[in-house]
Amino acid sequence: MIDLCVVNYNTRPLLERLLDTLHAGLDEDNKFWNLYVADNDSSDDTLDWLKGNDDRYLIDRIDLNKNIGYSAAINKLTTRGSNSVIGILNADVWFTNEDIRKICQIFNQEPDVHILGPKQRDEYGNIKHAGIVGTNTAPRHRGWNENDPEDILYRDRVNCVTVSGSAYFIRRNVWNAMTNNGKYQEMFPGIMGAFLPTPHYYEETWCSYFARHLGYNVVYDGSVSIGHSWHASSPKPGEGYSHADAQFKVSQSIFRRACDHIGIERD
Repeated sequence: MIDLCVVNYNTRPLLERLLDTLHAGLDEDNKFWNLYVADNDSSDDTLDWLKGNDDRYLIDRIDLNKNIGYSAAINKLTTRGSNSVIGILNADVWFTNEDIRKICQIFNQEPDVHILGPKQRDEYGNIKHAGIVGTNTAPRHRGWNENDPEDILYRDRVNCVTVSGSAYFIRRNVWNAMTNNGKYQEMFPGIMGAFLPTPHYYEETWCSYFARHLGYNVVYDGSVSIGHSWHASSPKPGEGYSHADAQFKVSQSIFRRACDHIGIERD
């Protein structure tokens, strides 16, 4: 079983798509997940929609937050469940119960897989994640934006520098080991999760770099292929969104300081 943790902010249609595809044809006796959703003070119709569809979806808990940011919302959500694997998800991805079954199977059969990222394509068949390889100082996306309408490319499994934070699966014991690490707690006393407390960016990059620093493996596995409307759940930095640009720079600074504190190579 996997604890799925989804954060929503003003993206109700995307959240509905995710929940619909996850529940499509679902047999409750063959469900491979528990579901936890956080809404960070959306101003669209998300809350009314969730209340009106309470009996439509198998949501185990809904957290209604102030706009505390993605990282803080995820760290909070991960404390809600107790399953051996945590799935950290943007609202702009979509997948099925069968996809989650395959991910469960990988974690069950491959004890050396500690963090996993599946293949991701957008609505047009363009690859949005096929693993991030290279080095800490020069990470590189494989297959970025390659058109793959038949979903046949990058079906391999490779060790990575990091994997996409939009669909990020991690063993709970690894998450807890990083959360409780003395040097990490020294930087952020009392923090309740392994995602770096940044405004928006670098959360999963830190998690992967720190995990690898501690001897864990970060793996891309293209045998599972899911959908991702890239950056549909947040504005893209560098495209006229001054607030997003500011978040990126602040987040990068926090990430670099954390790496330097622990002695992790970074760009």
